[in-house]
Amino acid sequence: MRRFPVLAFFALLALALAPAARAQPYKVYLLYVAEAGDSWVSKDAFASFLATHLKKAGVSFEVIKSIDDWGKLVDQAPENLVIVNCHGEVMPIPTKYGDNYTLFYQDLARNVREKGWVLVLPIGLTTWLIGNEKTVGYTKVVDGPSVSAFRRSLGLPPINPWCDQNAQISDLGKRVAAVLGLDAPEVVGAARAIATNATPLWYFYKVPESAKTWDGLPFYSMAAWKVGKGMLVWGGMSGGDEMRKTAITAAVVAYILDPTLAQKTPPPPPLITPEKAYMYSIIAGIIVLLAVLVIVIVKGRAPKTPAPAAEEKKQ
Repeated sequence: MRRFPVLAFFALLALALAPAARAQPYKVYLLYVAEAGDSWVSKDAFASFLATHLKKAGVSFEVIKSIDDWGKLVDQAPENLVIVNCHGEVMPIPTKYGDNYTLFYQDLARNVREKGWVLVLPIGLTTWLIGNEKTVGYTKVVDGPSVSAFRRSLGLPPINPWCDQNAQISDLGKRVAAVLGLDAPEVVGAARAIATNATPLWYFYKVPESAKTWDGLPFYSMAAWKVGKGMLVWGGMSGGDEMRKTAITAAVVAYILDPTLAQKTPPPPPLITPEKAYMYSIIAGIIVLLAVLVIVIVKGRAPKTPAPAAEEKKQ
């Protein structure tokens, strides 16, 4: 048998089974800088899990690892970027702004409106804190005025982020997660989901109106609002469970890149999921241990052959 056709066959098979690479209309960046802290989340765990889920979804991305690189990106303002904040409620602020977050938000908002940037803020009340150990410190609480300045810079109407409720997944969120094979929970803590009189373009989670509204307006989580050429995607999710919160975030990013995901057919579920494989391995281990125990007990109860009598030994 020739080797080359066989090798070619297996190469094609590997390509067919590998996640399909998507033509990305946006360049995706994870904002994960060493000089800023985090709040409501472990930035290390969030960035790590998110990277894993994005790779599974076939999304290419880069990581912004330093505050200087973040400052350069804001200054250079290339078009069509998706920026995912991995710091929770902390917004890293480039060094040149010092503690002037209002000026920073104005420049950031300009990039959203004019350059088509998409800001994805998954956890908590982002901009409640800022961070840069070179200027304001690893984390610095700037609370309500900072949030209001951020909202105004984007031209959004007043918001109410004091939700403190759970949100339920939408049909859109459920379908996109299924198509990507990501584990998005049916219900998620959405302590800082927002209510506003601006209708979102789409949303992955919504607080039931029977649970809470604000002046009759519902609270949304992982929802998108149009801002000029770009978007703000507000999460407001509660802290903890980074594994599943990052799965939701990865699904949102993938949908931003490819809105046709909502029309695609989810793949059939695997015969054996990792969770089932783990459960089966535990059961198999228990069965083996029980079998060994039974063998030991049976051998211990087996009648022993009596020692030969003295007369028999002489014979």
